[in-house]
Amino acid sequence: MNYTTVAIIYNPNSTGSSKTLAEEFQKNLLKKLPNQKVELIATEYAGHAEKLAYKIAKASKKPLIFSSSGDGGYNEVVNGIMKAQNKGYKPTAGLLPAGNANDHYHNVHTKNVINLIVAGETKQIDLLRISYRSKLMKTHRYAHSYIGFGISSMVSEELNKTKLNRFKETWLVARTLFTHSPVKLKIGSEPKKYDSVIVSNVDRMSKYLTVSRPSRMDDGLFEVTISTHENKLKLIGLILRASLIKLKEDKQTDKFSFDTVDKTLAQTDGELLTINAKTHVDITIEKQVLNCLV
Repeated sequence: MNYTTVAIIYNPNSTGSSKTLAEEFQKNLLKKLPNQKVELIATEYAGHAEKLAYKIAKASKKPLIFSSSGDGGYNEVVNGIMKAQNKGYKPTAGLLPAGNANDHYHNVHTKNVINLIVAGETKQIDLLRISYRSKLMKTHRYAHSYIGFGISSMVSEELNKTKLNRFKETWLVARTLFTHSPVKLKIGSEPKKYDSVIVSNVDRMSKYLTVSRPSRMDDGLFEVTISTHENKLKLIGLILRASLIKLKEDKQTDKFSFDTVDKTLAQTDGELLTINAKTHVDITIEKQVLNCLV
């Protein structure tokens, strides 16, 4: 089954294998489908992948848009695809794992992607959607895997900067803990301090951190794992449980809402969002909304 185009978006300045993986994939796909149009498209700046995905989705009748990247780059492509899809276009998404953690890929992908293209096989998966109102407009963003606040966002940011093994991860987590400040949110009736709030559609973050029971990406539900503010010793125990065993989520739901107290950072699939103080935030799930290759 041929697509009108297969576009592979990659970062030429990546410290990983973004360009190499894209080139190898193009070569191997053309061996199977020599008449298939396959484009390699380099990004030029942060956020460019989202604009490219949106443009490609609108310009081609039946495009397959790959991100040769980690979770953050794929987040950009997914948001570009969804922007086009919400205007009536019907692109398909794909991922080549060129990042450090590749949370989405390791949690979801089970089959050879080239074989899926040849067979014309796709799957519809859920996406997380975070919505909040800024000073000028209401903002929403999609996340394919998780949205984190507090230590989870800080740790994930650090872990995604380097090639991972358990020693490096433990050291980076410990270093981050010493500079950690809790996030203050109003979840329910009273504002409280939280070390970590994780809304996830996968059960692992940054390869080694298990944040919930095994989860599904097509059931219309996500997991919420909440840790109230504790002393550093208990916080270290929390991270060790996530790394060596697993955390247990507090609930499964399709909507989670809260209000920020101070200016707050959110981590969406490795991308940082800044949310103003005293802002109402809604996180919901859009069931089986993304057509992709897994």
